[in-house]
Amino acid sequence: MGTRPRGVPPQYSFMNTHHQLQVWQHARRLVAVVYLLTKKLPSGERFVAVPQLRRAAWSVQNNIAEGNAKLGRPEMRRLFHVAIGSLAEVDAMLTTLGDLYPLDPVLVAEASNLRQSITGRLFAMLRTRRR
Repeated sequence: MGTRPRGVPPQYSFMNTHHQLQVWQHARRLVAVVYLLTKKLPSGERFVAVPQLRRAAWSVQNNIAEGNAKLGRPEMRRLFHVAIGSLAEVDAMLTTLGDLYPLDPVLVAEASNLRQSITGRLFAMLRTRRR
């Protein structure tokens, strides 16, 4: 990682810089926290809530990485907005699952803190990358 493969134009030399973004690192941690939380859910949620919640968490991380790799601002902004929408989905699902089942309060608090941090950082990136 970090070196540009032969034949790749110079403007694509940033392709792995999402690893350096704190917002992406927080999104990566969010995926891990969601996996820890969903492992403890009843087996009845195995085919509904578990995969949906995991997909939403993955969507946050992957849309940040993809948005960061885009050269065009409109596409980058669109993908960051998709990540923000997926964060809302994670929040909504954790809220409802918390109403239905006892969830680990430490992990729920960490997920909430990560969601707030990621949301704030994405909006800040949208403001600064607007130009």
